[in-house]
Amino acid sequence: MGAIDPMEIADDGDDGITPAVHGQKRRSILSFGARNASRDGVPLAAGAGAGAATGGAFSAFGARDPSGNYNPVPGSGPTDSGSGHMEKSEWLNHQDHGNKRLKWIVGTVIAIIVVGAIVGGVLGGVLSRKHNPTSSTSKSTPQSVANDNKNDLSKDSAEIQALMNNKDLHKVFPGIDYTPLNTQFPDCLSSPPSQNNITRDMAVLSQLTNAVRLYGTDCNQTEMVLHAIDRLQLTDMKVWLGVWLDKNDTTNSRQLAQMWTILDTNGSKPFKGVIVGNEVLYRKDLTPTALAQILSDVKSNLTAKNLNLPIATSDLGDNWTADLTNNVDIVMSNIHPFFAGVTADAAAGWTWNFWQQHDVILTSANASKTQVISEVGWPSGGGNDCGSGTCATMTDGSVAGITEMNTFMSDFVCQSLANGTEYFWFEAFDEPWKIVYNTPGKEWEDKWGLMDANRNLKSGLTIPDCGGKTAS
Repeated sequence: MGAIDPMEIADDGDDGITPAVHGQKRRSILSFGARNASRDGVPLAAGAGAGAATGGAFSAFGARDPSGNYNPVPGSGPTDSGSGHMEKSEWLNHQDHGNKRLKWIVGTVIAIIVVGAIVGGVLGGVLSRKHNPTSSTSKSTPQSVANDNKNDLSKDSAEIQALMNNKDLHKVFPGIDYTPLNTQFPDCLSSPPSQNNITRDMAVLSQLTNAVRLYGTDCNQTEMVLHAIDRLQLTDMKVWLGVWLDKNDTTNSRQLAQMWTILDTNGSKPFKGVIVGNEVLYRKDLTPTALAQILSDVKSNLTAKNLNLPIATSDLGDNWTADLTNNVDIVMSNIHPFFAGVTADAAAGWTWNFWQQHDVILTSANASKTQVISEVGWPSGGGNDCGSGTCATMTDGSVAGITEMNTFMSDFVCQSLANGTEYFWFEAFDEPWKIVYNTPGKEWEDKWGLMDANRNLKSGLTIPDCGGKTAS
């Protein structure tokens, strides 16, 4: 598949994750850096037509605390004297929800002790299964991948035609975040990605969107996605070329070098833009100055090579600053209402308001800069989250579930399509390896996909059809 031979790359130790258990038909193992249990492995993650922020009405929507959670969200409702209530979203005026937080200090301490013991047992069990030769999960091998790829699937293959005719899928997403299976270095050396597996994925994704976002360049993932697009003759499909950055200089140099090889080989035509780095400021892997220098170098080289592609970096919505916007063409903000502790029926309005107040406002006076929500989504199960507060019951705050996922999509997807908001839905497929980051009551890390790991639309999940309107 091209320009990079992973066997020639030294292991730079950039994973920062527990080794993954392999064996399912689809299992992504891309590392998204060091995060706490509520955010580990989740790359958080549209256009300029969103409009300027509406002033200070939503200023109480706070920044994340060090654990990665947004501060508790005030109840919505008309502002009155001393009430602390906030004006309702213009999107969703029917909502009127508030969240009460009870602080159980003694219970929390006990819970921490219990969680620690359980997590230790879970991680130990995962590692034991990883190294146990009698494990029921069979590891992907170069030979198994070679067998899968004996016939290069195309749009005329019966298997592909079946995947591309799913009446339950609708092309209503401007973009989708996508992590191809087994594209985490150095795991891909022993469990390599399969071209046909990625071609199958792209067949499914072509019914949902015309743009996919990648997070890195390792293990030939970009080349394989481009090959899939060619084999499926997806003339409208574009790729956002992703470059993974972290605190390891070897990783960064390798990713950037491969980016240039990809662009030198393919030119700019297959791509919609280049996203250099994801949440490096949130993780504190790079300083704003160091990130700005990398972005500036990439932009200069794109110009020198006559490659007319916009450059972006993505970070949490409240990690963006006016200074950082000077180094990009597109401000990409990862905004997840689930971690703010809002109810599902308030989530769409909260997302819009947060984005306007924290990010759109930064470039409202600069028409040359555009804004994209680079990640937004909802988990289909695993518990509930109350922001930085403690949930008193299992129904407080943001509840993970199919019903709640349907509610958020119903409110957000078609509204965004109607008003031209550009965003990437997080994410296409579940990533079962992320179970290692789950903790009791917070077992959602592996459940953010529209589909399960084997490309099946989740039972009970409804992709909105938006009255037949489709994303361009």
